[in-house]
Amino acid sequence: MDRVVISDVRKTFRLKQGQFITVDGRETDEIDVLGGIDLKIRPGEFITLVGPSGSGKSVLLDIVGGLTTATSGNVEFDGTAIRAPLADTSYVFQQYALFPWRTTLANVEYALEVRGIGRQQRKTIARQFLALFGLRDFEDRYPNQLSGGMQQRVAIARALATSPQLLLMDEPFAALDAQTREILQAELLRIWDEIKTTVIFVTHALDEAIYLADRVVVMTARPGRIKAVFDIDLPRPRDADVRASDAFNAYRQQVWEVLRDEVNKAQKDWTVSPALAS
Repeated sequence: MDRVVISDVRKTFRLKQGQFITVDGRETDEIDVLGGIDLKIRPGEFITLVGPSGSGKSVLLDIVGGLTTATSGNVEFDGTAIRAPLADTSYVFQQYALFPWRTTLANVEYALEVRGIGRQQRKTIARQFLALFGLRDFEDRYPNQLSGGMQQRVAIARALATSPQLLLMDEPFAALDAQTREILQAELLRIWDEIKTTVIFVTHALDEAIYLADRVVVMTARPGRIKAVFDIDLPRPRDADVRASDAFNAYRQQVWEVLRDEVNKAQKDWTVSPALAS
């Protein structure tokens, strides 16, 4: 059975009163963000979503996570329709979303605490995941005492500590410098290779999308649809050398050829009216 089944999912947002956009030469107060998404994701699969800004990648992730409702269509997790956030799903955002008043250990414990895990057991589990991310010696530090990369390690450790069946990641490394980003990509894959949870990962970076994924899903300019899906047949586990391989560069060229037209469309097709711009 597929873990996640997305069937003809569409999403329309209505603008605030008095605001309009111009689409295909006509003014409207509605934005069609998703134009009919169909996708099946297998258990343990690592999916990356790429597309131009405004293509609805993050909106689709929110719908799968039960954080927002589709205008029409359906999303199922293990055969059950998603109507609200599920206990088996964890989310990692671009912002670290850590509690500033909690230590590193207490931040990771929080995800277990809200699930009713006992104090001693959650400390044990939290410490195990901090160790996986090389944070064993930082459990008493507060977020403002950690670098951006370390804070994101904590956020991912917290998300994985509950052993989710589905991990949703919305550009989690976008705010990091290039070196830290590559290190965390490698650490994420190392841990994913062990636990094999299902991952849907949104990114704008093609190299990141290809390096991480079993499949790269390319979305069109708004309203977002699936334009192409690429099976990434690169060996696992993956190390840094794979980025320099001919196969990797060939995938990058193929994905970019499909994505480039959509990026150009996104820049040309949407004009903001004066009312909305103000």
